[in-house]
Amino acid sequence: MPVLMQGKEHAIGYHAYLKNQNITTCTLKLIRYLFLSVLIFVSLFGKAQLNVDFFRKKGVDELNSKKFTEAIQTFNILVRGRPDLSEPYLLRGRAKLALGDLKGAEFDFTRAIMNDNYNPEAYYYRGVVSSNLFDYFSALEDFSKSLERRPNNPNVLYSRGITKIRMKNFEGAISDFDTLIIYRPDIEQAYLSRAIAKAENDDLQGAIQDCNKAIRLNIYYVDAFVKRGLFYKMMGEYQEAIRDFDQAIKLEANNTLAYFYRAALHINLQDTMAAILDFDRVLALDPYNDLTYYNRGLIKASRKEFRDALTDMDMVLKINPKNIFTWYNRGIINLNLKEYNASIDDFSEAIKLFPDFAAAYMGRASAKQELKDYQGANEDYEYAIAIINLLNDDDFSLLDQKYSADSDYLKRIIEFEADFNSYNILEGRIQYQHVLIELKPNVMIYYYPSEKVILDEKKRGYVYEPLKEFKYNSDLFSLGINSEKVSLSVAEAKMISDQVDSIMYFNPFDADNYFVKGILNWMLMNYSEAYTSFSRAIELNPDYFEAYFSRATVLFELIELQYSFDYTEPTIFLSADGSALSQNERENKIPDFASVISDYDKAIKLNPNMYFAYF
Repeated sequence: MPVLMQGKEHAIGYHAYLKNQNITTCTLKLIRYLFLSVLIFVSLFGKAQLNVDFFRKKGVDELNSKKFTEAIQTFNILVRGRPDLSEPYLLRGRAKLALGDLKGAEFDFTRAIMNDNYNPEAYYYRGVVSSNLFDYFSALEDFSKSLERRPNNPNVLYSRGITKIRMKNFEGAISDFDTLIIYRPDIEQAYLSRAIAKAENDDLQGAIQDCNKAIRLNIYYVDAFVKRGLFYKMMGEYQEAIRDFDQAIKLEANNTLAYFYRAALHINLQDTMAAILDFDRVLALDPYNDLTYYNRGLIKASRKEFRDALTDMDMVLKINPKNIFTWYNRGIINLNLKEYNASIDDFSEAIKLFPDFAAAYMGRASAKQELKDYQGANEDYEYAIAIINLLNDDDFSLLDQKYSADSDYLKRIIEFEADFNSYNILEGRIQYQHVLIELKPNVMIYYYPSEKVILDEKKRGYVYEPLKEFKYNSDLFSLGINSEKVSLSVAEAKMISDQVDSIMYFNPFDADNYFVKGILNWMLMNYSEAYTSFSRAIELNPDYFEAYFSRATVLFELIELQYSFDYTEPTIFLSADGSALSQNERENKIPDFASVISDYDKAIKLNPNMYFAYF
């Protein structure tokens, strides 16, 4: 029995021994597995670290090769893997900027700054974005921070100079280009940009001298010849201008801008046939250039070639059906062709786009008179006179010229620079490029969908509290501030206007009612009605800041639309008898902005902390 028990105990002990051995083996296997896992992790981690350089190089190569979409995809990998790095955001922002994604680029440059607030390039590029978004003060602030971190950077000096030109701070722009030239006297673009600033500052001689310096640095610099030719033209030195345009065309036979300016010069020299030939060359190179069709049509009309002129005007309207002045001038052409019903239709289209276009009412009155619609003709004539009286102008003999196609609004409708500006920013850079120079749009109070008002406030980071409490605000529509044009459909405007009218019926002495009526009419370009409504609001409440501000903006836009002449763009216009006049044949009249300034002054006095009133 004891022997048997001993054997059993021995058997049990051996089993325990084997069990312990199995546990030890499993432990060893587990340790071995963990060790291998650590080795693999370390290996992979080290490999991932190396991939930062790989993806960076790949993305930069794509960026330099202008493969911007591929570059963004590559930098996305870096941003996801290493969100703590600044450079991937900076590089991705540059690619987005090159593709025109300004908001996306702004986000990336801001993230780059958050990760490394010493990065001068991030501040520089964000400044470029802000400048292109019309946020000029933010742009200048970022350019200054970039220069603090890397003084006298030529790119930043150049871009800041361009931004100051856009702000019409020409002295400041010239100062930046002066500094740039001290450090880099070999950059011809700096001289040309300084020339533009000097020309805008009424120093045409200085502008020409800078063009000369740019050409000495680069005798093949086509842009300098074109600009110098334009400056000579502005000085009345037509033969010098012709030589420069000829040289530009010799250097670059496909330069549409040189042909266009030379055509305008031929108009000044009364050589309409030569002008038509140059316009023909522009259209052969750019068959969708509506501004050229427009001007060629006007010249043909001046030569009494009305059918051909009508064909050109038709082409403009196919490309840009919202061009007010083409509708107006086509109405004049149809009037000369005795196509009176077609003429009335054209003038009516112009009026639909711009309800206070006095010359269109005058033209339509003439067509109605020819059709013996004397009552309709008289109504149109009286309405035109009422618009003129609003502007306090007693000289009706020049009505056609003042309200015709030379207005500065022509540039906005036809977008001259969009047709001819071949100097797009490369890789998102302003530096060393001839860029489109434009001012920040007017800031204005609008009545538009509430959701968009909230989004705009978040984007801007600023809320003007008095508008939040306005009684006409609702879940659908609210008052808001915007520097971009906001539109309401005619149906929406009518619905709101009817609501206001019903309230005004019971309370005709509430200034807010007239203020909203003014905003609605202004948004529909019914300037005279808007002006009257704002004036009534001010009569009822002499301290109505928003009404003064809005009335000033309306009057400014009305004067700008009807009086403002542009002496740097080669446009001509058509008088009522079908003759085309060049810029030299127009009366030079400086608009009177005294009433506008007075209203803005009053607004600022009532609310000196409202920053947008200073624009």
